[in-house]
Amino acid sequence: MIEVRDGARILRFEGQLLAESSSRRPTPDSTRWIEFVLYKTDGGSYILGRIGRSLLFHSKGCSVVDRNGLRPGGVVDSDAVPCTLCRPVATESSLYIEQTRYWAQVSESPEAVLSALYKYDADGARYLTRVAETLINRASTNDEELEAAYRVEHVS
Repeated sequence: MIEVRDGARILRFEGQLLAESSSRRPTPDSTRWIEFVLYKTDGGSYILGRIGRSLLFHSKGCSVVDRNGLRPGGVVDSDAVPCTLCRPVATESSLYIEQTRYWAQVSESPEAVLSALYKYDADGARYLTRVAETLINRASTNDEELEAAYRVEHVS
């Protein structure tokens, strides 16, 4: 049984992992990154999961705390990194730790998976991020339907 988190919900299903990808770089300044997983259920649906990860923690007055609605509390992990804007000290009594964020989507078609991964720039041009493109390229080698939907696009 496979489990994928979507916020506080859990999606459970039988299936196979088609691919995974991560935007994490092996450098000390890599403090936030995205991870994708793509599964195909035994029933033929696709499960796309995205995990937003962060090592950052903040002080109360930091603009990031207000902008992201962070709440105080939690334990600072040994690999946590102080924000470069507010420069908190790990021993402060009230710290705001960025939490892991989970998102998932169930799609009935490969086209719906692609639609969930595409982004649009300010001019309306559609594109895939590097981590999304890596995921689709890897998954395409394991699923013919996804391969066909990604490699050949019908334009009107």
